[in-house]
Amino acid sequence: MHLKTIVINRLKWDGFDFVSLPRTDTPHKRGVHYFRPPVEVKTLWGAMDTRKEGRHYKKRIVVRPSRFRNGLFELYAYHFPTHWSKACVANRELIKEAQKQAHAIEHDHSLEALTWRVRFFNHYFTVVKGGAKPEAGMKRYARFYQYTYVSIYRQLQAERKKAQEPEPISFEPVSADQPFRLQRHTFHTAANTVLNAFSKPEDTFEPQNEAIWHANLPPPI
Repeated sequence: MHLKTIVINRLKWDGFDFVSLPRTDTPHKRGVHYFRPPVEVKTLWGAMDTRKEGRHYKKRIVVRPSRFRNGLFELYAYHFPTHWSKACVANRELIKEAQKQAHAIEHDHSLEALTWRVRFFNHYFTVVKGGAKPEAGMKRYARFYQYTYVSIYRQLQAERKKAQEPEPISFEPVSADQPFRLQRHTFHTAANTVLNAFSKPEDTFEPQNEAIWHANLPPPI
């Protein structure tokens, strides 16, 4: 028996009324079941199976209020991903590192931990209790661990983003007032090289072309 069927039978036993929608009714996703909870249940959200069942079947059976049908709830299966992208793996590593540091600060009594508690109390009394707007990327966290974890996670994200940015190319611009002089021997050496490469033997060299060639040469320094 499939895990979804097992969970649906449990909910039916507890008084949940599953309904069938017409196939022409849109939007309607395949594999999604709709139901009405008992009167005693006001809201319902999250996994309906156990963690043990989820690890065994490699998926979780999740319910949530329907976004398009008022009064109904949706039940669907969330399958565990078989492959994580590099960005996702890197983000999970940041999350674990932030959790590790937050747990350490929570049980620490050093000056650094005390500084974190002062920051949290300032957040708690100004944002949570005072109703002020939280910092960018933060919410109203009423617990010390939540605040430290999110703060450290945001900081690690910013550091990683900065490390991935390419370094700016630095160069020294040439000033227009800086004098530029070409050495005489360098100019004549370059001119002789060009003339030797393009000139013809003396017996076949055309005077007209010679006149034009010398006319195009820059004036001597």
